Amino acid sequence: MPVKILVLTSSYPTHEGTHEGGFVADLVRYLSERGILPVVLAPHFLGGSFKEHQDGILIFRFPYFFPFRFERLAYGSGLLFNIRRDFFAFAGIIPFCKAGLVWTLCILFRERVDIIHTHWLIPQGFIGALVHCFTGIPHVATVHGSDLAIIRKSAVLTRICSFIIHHSDAITVNSSYNRQQLVSLVPGSERKIQIIPMGVDVNAFHKRIPLDEVNKSKQDHILLNVGRLIELKGTQYLIEAMPAVIRSVPNASLVIIGTGPEEERLTRRIHELSLEEHVRFLGKIRHDEIMTYYQQADTVVLPSVTVAGSTEGLGVVLLEAMASGCPVIGTSVGGIPDIITDGENGFLVPERDSAQLAEKIIQLLLDAKLRETFRKNGYARIDESFSWDRIADQFASVYHQIIMEHGN
Repeated sequence: MPVKILVLTSSYPTHEGTHEGGFVADLVRYLSERGILPVVLAPHFLGGSFKEHQDGILIFRFPYFFPFRFERLAYGSGLLFNIRRDFFAFAGIIPFCKAGLVWTLCILFRERVDIIHTHWLIPQGFIGALVHCFTGIPHVATVHGSDLAIIRKSAVLTRICSFIIHHSDAITVNSSYNRQQLVSLVPGSERKIQIIPMGVDVNAFHKRIPLDEVNKSKQDHILLNVGRLIELKGTQYLIEAMPAVIRSVPNASLVIIGTGPEEERLTRRIHELSLEEHVRFLGKIRHDEIMTYYQQADTVVLPSVTVAGSTEGLGVVLLEAMASGCPVIGTSVGGIPDIITDGENGFLVPERDSAQLAEKIIQLLLDAKLRETFRKNGYARIDESFSWDRIADQFASVYHQIIMEHGN
């Protein structure tokens, strides 16, 4: 019989085509193609249904605050950032956990579930561990990185993390950096940890626009930055690298896709540096439309930084860019070195170093041969290690191993 999993997540696309929690939805879809039967439980949102289907996947949305307009903990900029700036997000933490637990138990009563798979240790991993204690149903917890940043700051949360690890059959992390961080929090946990990154739909992103069409559609050297406009993404250091870039490559321009709390401050910095003619904000763009921008860019830059112990868990934007055949530049933080081998399939630079960032951007923009080398090597790296086909197979293998160990 096929394995049925209950996926607990704090972020899942609110509508088809939206990107919040998109990597969780991609994993679920690829697992379903392998005979796994997923059921998803995610937070409710204003205007959303309590039960729906996306791509044939059954999704339950649990309400946790009334009136619903005060459900502000999930979605948007993410739990951590919502808590910091919105009282109702902070006030929703306990109701969120209680409602998530109750809905999980109700779904388990209705559905024959073989495995619970939680995304993020806090709070979904805690809910999954509790349910594992109550029911004995196997539990797999996936760490994405932002959860570890929160846990490290609290002795109570560190104890909860240890509880989650103890009551999980397997732990997956998306990078070697996060594996190291988790082991430092919970010594002895390494025996349960497997590194399985989030993936990318290689076939979708590699549908290249013919080169002559790309050349006709742009006259400039285009730098592309994609992601939430938050301090952790380091966008300010890319903007501050632009004056030096423009002096060497006058027709260089920077396109920024995304929204977030840093937008106003970044806009002011652009004005201070007189970069209005060279930097454009495009705001939020549908995820299925972003690949066109990847294909037309000369390079994608992800200048992530470490903020209060939190940093880039992996760097999915880099995966998408490389799958699209776009050269990349990233910083040497978090999981980014798991993706980029410096000088082979992209450049790595120190974080918060606009001068070195500008130097590498200039080198890449002025060397067409190097860009082609990075394109080819980058695509090969993604196809070999980060395609959803390979990632879904690894998760499916974890599930089947656990089923065998439990004798089901």
